[in-house]
Amino acid sequence: MNRTSSCAGTVRPAGLRRRYAAIMMVAACVWLGVGPARAQNISLRGQSRPLAGNLQYSDLQAEGNTVVLGTYGNDTSGQKQGALIFDISDPAHPVVASQYNPSVPSPTNNSKQQMLEALIRDGICYFGSGNGGGVHIVNCSNPYSPQLISRITAANGGGYDSVHEILLYNNFLIENFNGFNGAVLRVINISNPAAPTFVRQFTTTDSTWVHATHLRGNRLFTSGWGGKTDVYDLTNIATQAPTLLGSINTGSNSHSSWTSEDGNYLYNCRELQNGDLRVYDIRNLAAPTLVKTITADSLGINAICPHNPVVMGNFLFVAWYQAGLQVFDISNPANPVRVSQFDTYPNAFTESTERLGSDPWDVFCGFNGRLNQALPTSFDGNWSVFPFLGLNKVVLGDLNYGLYVVDVSHVTAKGSTVADFDGDGKTDLSQFRPTSGTWYVERSSDSANTTLQFGANGDTLAPADYDGDGKTDYGVYRSGVWYLMQSTAGFSAQQFGLASDIPAPGDYDSDGRADIAVFRPASGTWYIVASTTGMRGQQFGTNGDKPVPADYDGDGRLDVAVFRPSTGSWYIMPTTTSILRSMNWGTATDRPVVGDYDGDLKTDVAVYRPSTGMWYQYRSTTNSMFAQQFGTGTDIPTPGDYDGDSKTDVAVFRPDTNTWFVLQSSNGAFNFKPFGATGDMPAPAAFVR
Repeated sequence: MNRTSSCAGTVRPAGLRRRYAAIMMVAACVWLGVGPARAQNISLRGQSRPLAGNLQYSDLQAEGNTVVLGTYGNDTSGQKQGALIFDISDPAHPVVASQYNPSVPSPTNNSKQQMLEALIRDGICYFGSGNGGGVHIVNCSNPYSPQLISRITAANGGGYDSVHEILLYNNFLIENFNGFNGAVLRVINISNPAAPTFVRQFTTTDSTWVHATHLRGNRLFTSGWGGKTDVYDLTNIATQAPTLLGSINTGSNSHSSWTSEDGNYLYNCRELQNGDLRVYDIRNLAAPTLVKTITADSLGINAICPHNPVVMGNFLFVAWYQAGLQVFDISNPANPVRVSQFDTYPNAFTESTERLGSDPWDVFCGFNGRLNQALPTSFDGNWSVFPFLGLNKVVLGDLNYGLYVVDVSHVTAKGSTVADFDGDGKTDLSQFRPTSGTWYVERSSDSANTTLQFGANGDTLAPADYDGDGKTDYGVYRSGVWYLMQSTAGFSAQQFGLASDIPAPGDYDSDGRADIAVFRPASGTWYIVASTTGMRGQQFGTNGDKPVPADYDGDGRLDVAVFRPSTGSWYIMPTTTSILRSMNWGTATDRPVVGDYDGDLKTDVAVYRPSTGMWYQYRSTTNSMFAQQFGTGTDIPTPGDYDGDSKTDVAVFRPDTNTWFVLQSSNGAFNFKPFGATGDMPAPAAFVR
């Protein structure tokens, strides 16, 4: 776009003569449960859920292309299920290489094993049994044929028969007891895995039980259920008891902890309803200081509590039960800032819950807080996270849904852009001409014009990045058939939907690729073909609703959502909580113009009012309204990120003159340019209903 104006002129949309006056005011109706947070996409690479039933999986660890995942629950016959060994050579298709689950004759009377803990180091696995089988040391160099080397039990090696968690330190294994009456840790020498030997045991200062342990260099951190986190020096563990360096009062139900890379800060998770993530400054162990507390409420998530924290570099990864994976930037270690999240627990709702008739119960004007949205009381969802294979291959263990492999490498990158045909992170001026079925694009990267004959008169536009290469692909929907010209994958055609359906493509499974999807007005049903997780149907909405799917909660997945013109109401089902959200925002003649106007990578609810040319945005960062006059009654709203600053810019296309008008969010510059012909359909407005 090569014309810029900073003064009034005849081409300026009505209202711009007043320097595009913006009005900031508090919205009259608060959208419940949404708090400010900066979140960015995490892409799903693969998933495996080999066991039937819920509450099946526990801790995990990985090495190379091998992932070991413990189990928690029983099979259909009531037997425990040991440990699973996965081959993730192809992260998109994790394969269960083997299931290690021997019957242990003594002391468990030939019982199968509940392997709560699973570690792997140098091709040797260490599986900790929670039901009496001790620690199994297993040769997993061939994951398809694991071989038992030895077991550590009370009778062999002087360990515990029932183990909750284990830790490896040089040639030593440190284990705790699986029960609420043991603050004693045992140290076993495993320099010869075939002949483990007892070294010593030591009693921590906690009054109840040591639940978990963490190692940073030679320092051992114990998480005491009674509220004490001890710090020990293990340097001379082979010849003497560890030296207690200090204790931190971390509060009751201290479940697990991890330190910053430099060891100066401790991140502690407490496992209780509305449990929290606490940050301690431990540079002076004689006087540790609590510097920050993070709760589900402060993050705007719905989960019982955090479970396990892990630090890698400047990122803190937290498995947060029903809220899935939460990722924090700890460049300032005293102030973790959430930068991403991934939902591993897509809780199912019944059709009666999702069917929307009258306004739902959770809408209250002037109420800022939770209403009938109590935190869960059960433990479901993300149990464990292991990021040390690299940011592009982070593995997660979910209690119900098993193994996930996700890509977190773009955690510092910006989100996807509307109508970005050249992949430079900026929205391109782009049109579809129905009379000839031709697309016209002015690439923002080099201002070059490109054309493509693809489509026919009467087609519905459906441009999106279907092949995941960062470029918007040409797409049209015609009588239930999708025709796509993908920038990398080439041409494809697929029958999916009815002629009366409304296309609603987008990335519903967070794998970086837009999924084919339709909204069926007659029944208010969504049909989605997720490129990684497969097809699903969901009843959400009624006839007359306008589909407005977008990432309202910032987890990288599109949330199904509708705008109901008859009442000016929005209904949104966020993937992070699966708790219905709704608000009154707009009138019957308004047009939804959703976008990320404040740059927090959460989609903001917004409408354009043609009668006045006003834009009304409800910004998620501040939970307040931003109103702006930009356009006239005949203009077509074309919101997009035209300046590449990761914020949606207000923009319109004026059919009377075939001119584009854009107000850039980065610098407030007003740009305009003639581009198009009479009857053209602007691509950035493809999903402005």
